[in-house]
Amino acid sequence: MSIASEVARLEEAGQGPTLRLVTYKWSALAMAVFSIEFGQHAQQVAADRLHSRVDAHLAELGTLGHDLPGATGQGLCRTWMREGWLRRLPGDDGDEVYELTSSALAAQRIFDELARDRALLSESRLTTIVDAVARTAGDAAPDRAARIAALEAEIDRLTAEHQRLLDGGEVAAASDEQVLSGYLNVRNLLAQLPGDFRRVEEDIDRIHRRMIADFRDEDRPKGEVLDDYLAASKELISATEQGRAFEGALAILHDEDLLTQFRSNLRAILAHPFARSLSPRERQDFLAAPATLRAGLRSVQERQHKASRALADHLTSFDTATGREVEKVLRRLDQELAAWMADARPRDQVPMAWMPGRLDVDHLRTRFHDPASELPPAALERIADVPAPPSLDAVRRYGGPLLREVRAALVSALADPEVETVGDAFNTLPDDLRRPVEVLGLLQVLTRLGLWEGQDVAAATVEAIRPDGTVRELLLPHLKVTAADLRPRKEIHD
Repeated sequence: MSIASEVARLEEAGQGPTLRLVTYKWSALAMAVFSIEFGQHAQQVAADRLHSRVDAHLAELGTLGHDLPGATGQGLCRTWMREGWLRRLPGDDGDEVYELTSSALAAQRIFDELARDRALLSESRLTTIVDAVARTAGDAAPDRAARIAALEAEIDRLTAEHQRLLDGGEVAAASDEQVLSGYLNVRNLLAQLPGDFRRVEEDIDRIHRRMIADFRDEDRPKGEVLDDYLAASKELISATEQGRAFEGALAILHDEDLLTQFRSNLRAILAHPFARSLSPRERQDFLAAPATLRAGLRSVQERQHKASRALADHLTSFDTATGREVEKVLRRLDQELAAWMADARPRDQVPMAWMPGRLDVDHLRTRFHDPASELPPAALERIADVPAPPSLDAVRRYGGPLLREVRAALVSALADPEVETVGDAFNTLPDDLRRPVEVLGLLQVLTRLGLWEGQDVAAATVEAIRPDGTVRELLLPHLKVTAADLRPRKEIHD
C-alpha cells in the first residue's frame, strides 16, 4: 500500500456524510436533536413537528446563553437533509416525515462511544477475540483432521466439567470485570444494528430508483429490468454485511423459543452485581434489544413492500407513448431556454400569461336539482294496539331536579337536632326526592346560597335512588348547615 493510495482512501472517507457530521461546527446541537427526537423507538418524525421541536430547542439554548446558528428549525432541517444526515419521505397518512440516514446513525454511534467511559482491555475480551479468530480460521480453511481433533478436545473438556459438577464441584461465578466486558461487547454489537437496517433500506431505495430510471430510458426490455431488480434484491440480502444482519434478525424473530431465550439471557446479564453501576437508561436500552430488532425488521419490510407496490403501479400506469410526448416537449423547452440564456441578462424576465386564464362566470352552480328531495315523506303506519301514553307524574320521575321540593324537604329534615350536614339530611328524604339528579340540583342550591363555592372540602357519601329503584352512591360536600341557611332569603326576611 502506497502513501498516495492511503491518502486518497482517507480523503474519500473524510468527505463522506459521517465524518462531515463529526467535524460539523454545530455537530453537538445536531446530535443532541437527533438523540432526543429520534429515540429508541421513534424512527420517523413528522416534518412539521420536527421543525417546531428544533425551534423550541433553539429557544431554550438561547435563554441559557449558548452560541447558536442563525437559522430556524426548518432551515436547519433542510441543511441537515442536504448534507445527507436526514431523509424526507412521504408518510403513511399523506404527511411528510423525517428519518435519520445510515451516516447519521454511524456518527451517533461514534459520539456515544466518545461520551462513554472507555473500557480497559480485559482477559475476557482477549479470550473472545482469540475464540472468534480460531472459529473464523476453521471456517476459512476447513481441515477434517483438525476439525475432528478440536471437537474431541472440546468434548473432553465439556465432559470433564459436566462430571465435576455432578460430583458436587463448585460453580465458579464470573467476576464483575468479565461480565462487564461481555456486556460491552454485546452493547457495541446492538448499537450497530439500527445503522445496518437503515443501510439496507437505503440500498433498497437506490435499487428501486435505478430500476425506474431503466424503465423510463426504454433501452432494455422490461423483463430484463425486472430480472436485474430481483437479482439485485437477492444479492443485497445475502452478499452484504447489513443484509446478513437483516437475515439474522429475521431468523431470531421467527423463532419464538430462540427469542424467549434471548430475552431471558438479557435479563440474566443485568441480574449480575456488575449491573448496579449501570444507569436506568443503559438498562432500558439493553433490554430493548428485541424491540430494536423488531422495529428494524418491520421498517425494512415496509420499505420492500413500498418499493414493490410502486413498481407495480408504475408497470400498470406508465404509458410509453405519453412519456415520449412529454419528453419531447421538455426537450424542446430546454432547447428554447438554452437559446434564450445565450443573450439574456441576469434580471431579464419572460412575460407569461396565467394558465388557465380567468373565466368570465358570475356564478357557478354547486348543487343540482334532485327530484328525490321533493318527494313527500312516507305515510305513518297505523297501529291497532296503541299503548297508553305515560302520565305526567311518570314523565316527571325522569325529569330535571325538583329544586323547591328538595329544599323544603331538607329544611324539614334539618329541624332534627341530630341531623347536622347536608348529606345526613339528604339520606332522610323520601325515595322520590333522592334521585341522582337531585344531587346535582342540591349542588346548584348550595352554590347560589353561597354555602359552597367549589372549594376543596371533605366529601360525604349519600345514597341516591333511581326511579327504577336501584341505588347509586354519590358524593356531596361535607357541610354543616342549618334549616335557616337553606330557607329562601325572602322567607327569612318575612
